[in-house]
Amino acid sequence: MTLYISATFKELTRKRVFLVTIILTFVFLILFAFGVRELAGMGGQNMVSPAERLLNSMVLMVLGLFFAQFLASFFVLFSAMGTVTGEQENGLLLAVAARPIPRWKLYLAKWLGHAVWVAVYSTVLFVSVVWTIHSQTGFPVRAEELLRGYGLFLWMPLLLLTVTMLGSVYLPMLGNGICAALLYGFALFSGLIEGVSVYEGTHPVIEKFVFLTGLLLPTDSVYRRSLYELLGGADWAGLAMADMGPFSMPSVSSNAFLLYTVGYAAVLLLLGCRAFSRKDL
Repeated sequence: MTLYISATFKELTRKRVFLVTIILTFVFLILFAFGVRELAGMGGQNMVSPAERLLNSMVLMVLGLFFAQFLASFFVLFSAMGTVTGEQENGLLLAVAARPIPRWKLYLAKWLGHAVWVAVYSTVLFVSVVWTIHSQTGFPVRAEELLRGYGLFLWMPLLLLTVTMLGSVYLPMLGNGICAALLYGFALFSGLIEGVSVYEGTHPVIEKFVFLTGLLLPTDSVYRRSLYELLGGADWAGLAMADMGPFSMPSVSSNAFLLYTVGYAAVLLLLGCRAFSRKDL
């Protein structure tokens, strides 16, 4: 298994998009840290109250992690959209599949290899954003809330990875990338629509639309639950989420829904293993 993890990393580093992603991520983190520092300095000069400073730090946390999960999602899309069909087209998959190992184990090994590096990349983003906000604005972070938010933040791109790898068994690399990106964008759009609907009252049609979208691809629902946990749950999250336009969060996914996402990922992995085992190479 370690061999496939290292092989996945070598495959990622050979792609130019990987280098571009790392550079742009580094630029984003620098600009974000500079912006937070400047805003924190302006707040200190204007002598804002502690409550207002806490609210401002929550808003910065929401915005920072929104772009962080956006970067993590596109890292998944660009790295995994050609996992099966891309290697099949260049002949690499035929050489790997010729080894005396069941195909379903090969599929799981590829998923695990990508999952490790997706988790590493997402961890760097999460820790960088949270540490920047905490150090510059004094935002209070408790260990249990940090761990819950961190775990859910990692789970979101892993769900997208599972969907993208399943698509790579059936679709060509470019078509799979477009399909996975549209699904992710559709889920993100539904969450933003729900946030805007706060001002006019939640409509039953919008509630059903958001619920069905969450069932189809629960990435946005998991991400919003991650924010909810990180910002202190019911104690503090409502302060920052009540009046942020499209970033508002009138509702969060329940623990039962999180269990659904576990079953969702397990079923997609099972379907991927089965489809890959029957695929004509």
